[in-house]
Amino acid sequence: MVPTDAGMRAWRAFLEAHAAVSKQMERELREECELPLSWYDALVQLYEAGGSLRMHELADHLLLSRSATTRFADRLEGAGFIERKSATSDRRGTVVLLTEDGRRELKRTAPVHVRGIVQHFVGQFDEGELQQIEALFARLGPSRD
Repeated sequence: MVPTDAGMRAWRAFLEAHAAVSKQMERELREECELPLSWYDALVQLYEAGGSLRMHELADHLLLSRSATTRFADRLEGAGFIERKSATSDRRGTVVLLTEDGRRELKRTAPVHVRGIVQHFVGQFDEGELQQIEALFARLGPSRD
């Protein structure tokens, strides 16, 4: 099946909107908090998972390869935001833990991120449009697998 012109325009609009919003939020986090958006995302993923994830789960959440996640985790660990430990159930596995410094950094930077969500995304739509967007994008989410 070949996409229609409308399909290609919708795809392009999705990609451009995602890139523009991500770029703006990256800039704001770096300028105001000196934190890359990818680091913020990792801290959020760990926090939302109760403070720990296995290394492969973190890779899946961040959409990174295993080797890229290892290098990424090295930098987060060097900053004191995470620590890695061997999994107790499987010594070959590694668990990534959010440290107290990581929690503090997330708390410090969250207002800038949330403000960006409102300013660059949520604030652009009314409540009905947001519900439509949620329903449409839910079709593309993990439940499709």
